[in-house]
Amino acid sequence: MGEPSMFTDPSVAATNEPETQTAEDEPATDVNSLFDNAAQSSSVVLEHSNVPAHLYIGEVFPLTIKLTPVDVASGNIEYSLQNEEGIRVFSATPKRVVKTDGVYDTFYFLTQSNNVRLPDITATVTSTGAESNAISGTSLVASTLTPPETFANVLADSFKIIDYKTTAYNQESNIVVFTATAQRCNIGTFSLSNAIKQGFESKLPNVETSQITYYAIIPNTQQTLDFTIFNLSKNRYELVSIPIVVDDDTVSTQGDLSPTDSRHTELKVGAAAILGVIFISLYYWRRQQWYLAASVAPLFFVVFTLLPNSSVCVKKGAPLYILPIKNGTIFEVTMEETNIEAENKIGDFTKIRLDNKKVGWVNKRDICSN
Repeated sequence: MGEPSMFTDPSVAATNEPETQTAEDEPATDVNSLFDNAAQSSSVVLEHSNVPAHLYIGEVFPLTIKLTPVDVASGNIEYSLQNEEGIRVFSATPKRVVKTDGVYDTFYFLTQSNNVRLPDITATVTSTGAESNAISGTSLVASTLTPPETFANVLADSFKIIDYKTTAYNQESNIVVFTATAQRCNIGTFSLSNAIKQGFESKLPNVETSQITYYAIIPNTQQTLDFTIFNLSKNRYELVSIPIVVDDDTVSTQGDLSPTDSRHTELKVGAAAILGVIFISLYYWRRQQWYLAASVAPLFFVVFTLLPNSSVCVKKGAPLYILPIKNGTIFEVTMEETNIEAENKIGDFTKIRLDNKKVGWVNKRDICSN
């Protein structure tokens, strides 16, 4: 009990076990060095690849981050974005491109105010726990547009009308339905300044290419539907003009712009008729019975398709939709249960014509069961 402890008395430790103490010191230094080297080899270097030079309020802009080494692409990378101002994340999942010199991840943000600060960003490889350096966000000043009255509240790299159709809505107005695509655009803000009534029939937002189907009720005195967008790639306003050519069919719906194109039926009927005629011609030429039998199916399809429209029983209070799509726009409601002529069918929707000559689409759940 009276002897000094080797863990507390330096003289005893130095006298009795000098070699043991030295051996313990040297391995400790080597182990620390190994950990230091491992940390360096597993580190992730983060840097800005592109920073926007100028922004507009309402613009969707990219921010690309470069990570090295390239092998970090094999793991799951989690980002921390903090302290941003005047913007919000528009696309939470970055678009990745792997090159020989690094991994490029691109985030998209929506500019919301004049004073903008890009986020501070760090990255972590979840499989190894390796963390990157932090890169600080820079500050920018976003410009406010001074658009014309026809501005449709859209800023995009491009905006294209890919299909449109106009029909009579009532004695004073027409309804225009069009499908458009846009690139690098917050398409959900689209709005016309001179429509009696308007709205989205379908909306597929996407950072690279968005698509909408839109309807607008306008006075039948208008010869064109005009609106303006701001082209980001050209840094200027561009006029979009849709000619108003009213179809002979007095309807208030646009079946041709629905997800299932009704024009396919016309093509099928035409193809079936041609096929039937070919089989009948071959029968008279070669006198083989199977040609005649083969003509029955396509000709039956033609006759069945061209039969007069049947009628359906529609419930009281059934909503009529402008387009045969889920969550479409309701333009009228039936006042009572009635039998109405059915003109077409697409999916769960049946096209019907009302006594007032308007045509709409009714969901199968609103068709009488008896």
